[in-house]
Amino acid sequence: MRKICFALITISFLLFVSRLNIQGQTKVDSLLMELEMASDAKQRVTLMTLLAEYYLNHVALDMARNYAWEANDVCINKGLEVPVPLHFVRSRIFNELMSPWEASQEIEAAMKKIPDEDEVLKAEAQNYEAKYAMHMGKFMESVRLYKENLVFCDSNNLDFHFTEALYGLANVHNAIGDQEKEIEYLNDYIAKIEDLKDSARLERGYFRLGEIYLSDSSFGLSEQNYLKSFAIDKALRDTTKMAFAMLRVAWVNFLHKDIGISIQRYNEALEYARRAGRKQSITNALGNLGTIYRDLGEFDKAIESYRESIKLSEEVADYYNLSWVYQDMSSMYAELKDFENAFKYYKLYKSYYDSLENQRFRIGLERARTLFETERKQKELEMVSLKLKQNQNFVYGLTGLIVLLILIAVLIIRQIRISSQKRISEMNHELSELTQKNLRQQMNPHFIFNTLNSIQYYMYQHDKIATNDYMSKFSSLMRKTLENSRYTSIQIKDELDALQLYLDLEALRFKHKFSYVIEVDDEIDVLMHKIPTMLIQPYVENSICHGLMHRENADGLVKVTLKLEKSTIVCTIEDNGIGREAAIEIKNRNNNNHKSLGTTITESRLKIVNSLYGSKMKIDFFDLKDEDGKPLGTKVVIHIPIIT
Repeated sequence: MRKICFALITISFLLFVSRLNIQGQTKVDSLLMELEMASDAKQRVTLMTLLAEYYLNHVALDMARNYAWEANDVCINKGLEVPVPLHFVRSRIFNELMSPWEASQEIEAAMKKIPDEDEVLKAEAQNYEAKYAMHMGKFMESVRLYKENLVFCDSNNLDFHFTEALYGLANVHNAIGDQEKEIEYLNDYIAKIEDLKDSARLERGYFRLGEIYLSDSSFGLSEQNYLKSFAIDKALRDTTKMAFAMLRVAWVNFLHKDIGISIQRYNEALEYARRAGRKQSITNALGNLGTIYRDLGEFDKAIESYRESIKLSEEVADYYNLSWVYQDMSSMYAELKDFENAFKYYKLYKSYYDSLENQRFRIGLERARTLFETERKQKELEMVSLKLKQNQNFVYGLTGLIVLLILIAVLIIRQIRISSQKRISEMNHELSELTQKNLRQQMNPHFIFNTLNSIQYYMYQHDKIATNDYMSKFSSLMRKTLENSRYTSIQIKDELDALQLYLDLEALRFKHKFSYVIEVDDEIDVLMHKIPTMLIQPYVENSICHGLMHRENADGLVKVTLKLEKSTIVCTIEDNGIGREAAIEIKNRNNNNHKSLGTTITESRLKIVNSLYGSKMKIDFFDLKDEDGKPLGTKVVIHIPIIT
């Protein structure tokens, strides 16, 4: 159980309460149907903008970005002017992506296109402009813009945007740490919203006040406002928000040492969360109940709640919840003198805690920047008066400002370096993927060339049945190959299906001069585990063409075996051909200096795959001989790290 800063709570709350309801889904289906049928470019841009705005409001950022960026591309390709609503949506997306400068550029572009008579768009744009001034650290500028918009909205009876400006002013004063002003503007916001009878936004105001009073340890006021928020959620029959509000009330009760009522309210929140199907709320309630039972000495109940919380947290990838639950479990086992489990859960806590460090660093940097801006403004005001009084105090203030500036500069430079290294790493990763795709494109024509030779052979022999059979299997293999070649890695089942088709073709080609066996270890999940595309086939081809083709008898055998060893799949390709030495001798006798294109490409692919996945894929060759040194065939062993 941890005390979370207000910014993180606000973000998590927005993520938590957002969901696609039935009415909203119907709207999306309708827009998608219209988009599919639309042929006019302007109409498509309008529909994609509406879809982007919908997904943005429901915290589906990736979907919102896809539609907004596609709409922008249509405007560029068709020579259309980007509409104002699309600028607004793109601005909000940039803000979510922590790119306030790009967000402000979108607002500036929108402002230039808004007609003078459109007061609603002007008011909305000015609120956006003020918001991004705040995100860029220009707090005084943000306050000025919000206050100007209050006057503009009041004179034009724009109540909605007037209240949003009040809420924005509360945000600015939260950013600079002026809690008194923040509460003042929130109370003005709530009073106005009550007049407008806007329940949803009124609930937001009460919840925000509950958060503020909680951060100030004013538990009575915090509980009072959370309960008002809960009452509105209940009237709206919004079980998702009811669960979250009740979780906050229970947390306040716990901090206030009202353990009995805290347990009661956590169980109530748990019921709402389960009814709404919100697993993150369920995990939070269970984890907190576990810690309460731990503190009460009811360890069996604590362990039961902890384990259920961990199970659900893993399902929804809630790493923050996993981190503090494991830490509390470690403390519990240490109290029980079970140091083995205490150490085990401490290691789990550290692993999840470390994964959150980058996010914490960014938040810390933003806090430092906010503090710096506030300090700088205060120093500037103080310097004007201090110049007339005492030079020594002026020097101390300037020195403190310089030290703080250096500290911020060091933090910013460090962040820039980390970002640059990350961009370079992403570019290298993308380059490796593109290179591997290119190599696959080389391999597929090589295989097709060999197969077409076989079909041509049967046509010359006037064997219509064999030709039809070969063509049928060939077409199936081509469909499989074309489908598989779209991916860097594929399921083992797809790879083996393609390999079996290839072996059937080659058996027909050589008039069943050889047979084959494919064995897969029962421990290998052929649907879940993946391997690089067309990795096995070139070595099977070598076994047939260089080992079995030169056998005098028609009892050739190719055996492909896949076994699981720890986190590696060991693929063994074994044949009873003439062996590598005899094959090389025949190759030299025929003056054939050609090296197999398939294996050459595969060797290059191995280097790229190892670089791409940080793995150690390798291939070993073995000459099989009897006791007298007579060749019995060749064995190739490929060590393939599992890709999931």
